[in-house]
Amino acid sequence: MALMPGLQINIGQQLKLTPQLQQSIKILQYSALEVQQTISTTLETNFMLELDEDRPDDLDEAFSDQEDHSDVDDSDAPEANESELDIESADTLSDDLQVDCEWEEVYTDLSVSNSTSKSNDQDYTAPENYTSAELTLSEKLYWQSDIYPWTEVQEVVASYIIDDISDEGFLKTPFPTLLTDIQEKEPGLGVQLADLETVLAVIQQFEPTGVAARSLEECLILQLKSLRQTPFVVTATKMIEENFELLSTRDYKRIKKIYLLNDEELTEVIQVIQSLTPRPGRAYSSTQGEIVVPDLKLSRTQDGFMVELNQEAFPRLTINSAYIDMAGAMSAASTEAKQIKEQLIEAKGLIKSIQSRGETLLRVGKYIVEKQARFFDEGEQAMQPMVLRDVAESLELHESTISRATNQKYMQTPRGTFELKYFFSTGVSQYGSDDQSAIAIKSHIKQLIENEDPSKPLSDNKLMALLEEKDINVARRTIAKYREAMNIPSSSERKKLNKFK
Repeated sequence: MALMPGLQINIGQQLKLTPQLQQSIKILQYSALEVQQTISTTLETNFMLELDEDRPDDLDEAFSDQEDHSDVDDSDAPEANESELDIESADTLSDDLQVDCEWEEVYTDLSVSNSTSKSNDQDYTAPENYTSAELTLSEKLYWQSDIYPWTEVQEVVASYIIDDISDEGFLKTPFPTLLTDIQEKEPGLGVQLADLETVLAVIQQFEPTGVAARSLEECLILQLKSLRQTPFVVTATKMIEENFELLSTRDYKRIKKIYLLNDEELTEVIQVIQSLTPRPGRAYSSTQGEIVVPDLKLSRTQDGFMVELNQEAFPRLTINSAYIDMAGAMSAASTEAKQIKEQLIEAKGLIKSIQSRGETLLRVGKYIVEKQARFFDEGEQAMQPMVLRDVAESLELHESTISRATNQKYMQTPRGTFELKYFFSTGVSQYGSDDQSAIAIKSHIKQLIENEDPSKPLSDNKLMALLEEKDINVARRTIAKYREAMNIPSSSERKKLNKFK
């Protein structure tokens, strides 16, 4: 059969994401800091985008502006944007683009929102929010090393040893490896292992006590040597040198037998050991916590809760009207006019994406506050079961959208600042009763353990019985799983620990 060329027509459907939609998804997934970085980068490259420092004081006015122009976001395709963004109609552009910036919308659980006036001292920064320069562990050690009378060889060795000390205060590299590294980099010094031992012995006398140890045992012994040598300190040193494994496993019966101690003497020795610092470098680690910029703010009013976007988290964007006027005087076919038009499309797309992000976060935040209202009044024990599917079905959004809108997004509340996904918790079946949140059950377990008799810790079976009295019916293995997830030892381990507190 001969092969002949021919034509064939196929009809099919294909789903594609427009560049505008792709950008909106990416912006929604970003944390507040990442959005700020994106805005900062775009401001440097896009001359059509600029900051608008003027903010309306009346939130109700912003609300009405948003509602009057709610149909602006209906077009996402680039073709539709290009038809709107005609550089020859500057007046139309100004009207449209003004809406993209007015996204300071507020959701409340009230039918009418009466927003109170903001205080005039928003720019005031409390003194406790200022931080001084922090001295790192390396800087502390180098300062002490600089005033010590080293020889030329010892000074070089000291710098290598200090550079090898971790943030927790321990040497990271074994001595033979460190010696080989120094000999390869400094062949003319003739450094020997004895030089390293001599220099290390000096550095181990620096502050903080216990620094530059090669193991936890050595770190603790260095600290014990700096204490007044009482019988308990001497015994504690011997225990760490000879039977550190028994101390680690809390085998106190064998310890008492080996060192001929009674309960009172053993308690004194253990208290000496517990007073030591297992990670001496931690005192010089950065005390600055990770910066968290809340996307939403929850405030309590006389009639309920009010959720609003954190307006201080993002710079307010607008379009540079001077370039639009400049483009209006140019020929539509000129290169400059086309460049301005491209920059204008990018700028408006970013503003719309940020507006869409804010609207989605507000909707999700409103649902969370309505669902977890008891949490904000009563705490973790009142947390209700909630999963992504519940929010997605209620807001008519996809679960992946809810996931993006809750990951690395934070809400500042009267109880603290929480990541939005913190409020999501699976429900534990209660055999006919309402399901209990896993977070609520963990909170009940933690509270019972905190209030237990230290001499008679509650077993998992006893915890199960006490929870049943609160109408929380969970299996013993579930309690054990939640207890281990909170890093709470078993009842027998807690009894050993409590004995020496």
